[in-house]
Amino acid sequence: MSRLDNQVSLKINRPRTSILARAAILFALACLLAELAARTSFVQAVIPYQAYGINHAQLELQLNILDQFVRENGAPDCFILGSSQAFREIDPQVFAQSLESVSGEHITCYNFGVTGSQIWSTSILNKILVEKYHPRLVVIGTSYLDYTEGREFQIDERFKDSDWLQYQTIPLSFSSLYDGWFNGWLTEHSYAWRALNLFSYAAPFGMRYGEVLREAHKWDGEIADNGFALSVKFINPNLPVEEGFVKNLMAEFGNYGVSERNLSALEEIITVTEQAGTQVMLAEMTYHPALLELRGPRGTVREGKEDILAFIAKVNARLDTIASEHGIIFLHTDPSVAIPEDGWFDLYHLNRIGAGPFSAWLGQEAGRALGPLPPASEGE
Repeated sequence: MSRLDNQVSLKINRPRTSILARAAILFALACLLAELAARTSFVQAVIPYQAYGINHAQLELQLNILDQFVRENGAPDCFILGSSQAFREIDPQVFAQSLESVSGEHITCYNFGVTGSQIWSTSILNKILVEKYHPRLVVIGTSYLDYTEGREFQIDERFKDSDWLQYQTIPLSFSSLYDGWFNGWLTEHSYAWRALNLFSYAAPFGMRYGEVLREAHKWDGEIADNGFALSVKFINPNLPVEEGFVKNLMAEFGNYGVSERNLSALEEIITVTEQAGTQVMLAEMTYHPALLELRGPRGTVREGKEDILAFIAKVNARLDTIASEHGIIFLHTDPSVAIPEDGWFDLYHLNRIGAGPFSAWLGQEAGRALGPLPPASEGE
């Protein structure tokens, strides 16, 4: 063997890129392109709203409208929270103007009432909004309907299983990483991931995306830029009540037990809000007297009115106790507030017409009862 055969080469050979590395690079590029595409005006025009994986059109529209509200007006000083009763019965602009006329406090309000939300799910939304926007006042619109025995067992899985809601409310830990934390993080930061969330809503409809758009467009013109319901649809509350409505309502009451789960969630709302330095107030939502009578086709009052009245008294007594223990205000609804007959969306919701006088009364009473609100703090 010659000496030349034993020479050591100093030439540097370029290492071969592994297939996995190339795949990772291509995947990252694809994700980047998808994100850029999702942020274009063309794609945004096709998407009715930013979807947060909850598959609750009105709630997700509320999140989108609130973002726009904050961009135009800054963070709200006041949030109105609760179910569809709060959504339809408290006009935030009228409420704020009436409160200012009595107390001199100038505030901006946003109504984040959510159709179908229970007190325990409202507590999740309250935590997110209070921590993010640091309002001066939170008004919880509530009524005995939030604490019926039937509500004790009703769990909306969309709230319970939402990765985004968990990401917003559960501190990062090893266990949370396995509970969808990364999906929640993607939902918060990625337009492309939100678009995929929206497309996934078509699954129950055989992936017909048009059905998703149809569901979203049901809310066109129904939500104001401050979150309040705009519908002027009304019923004649003096007409007989349908048997199906009565059956469902009585099933809600069950044996007239009180939902301890939702009462505990209410206390959590109050505690979290006060710890954030925000004032909180409970406001009883109104309902038409015919809801208690449930008149049949011949005008007869069905049995059960006295039981319902006793249940309402029991719930309100518990709410009075909770308010007293936390040192907050619970404003009971005033039956003498003049609600026009065309102001009822149904027997336990006002429409925009009826919400006007009710919100004015509520704002005046709040202005008298609350005293000075906490000073404004820096929100997001």
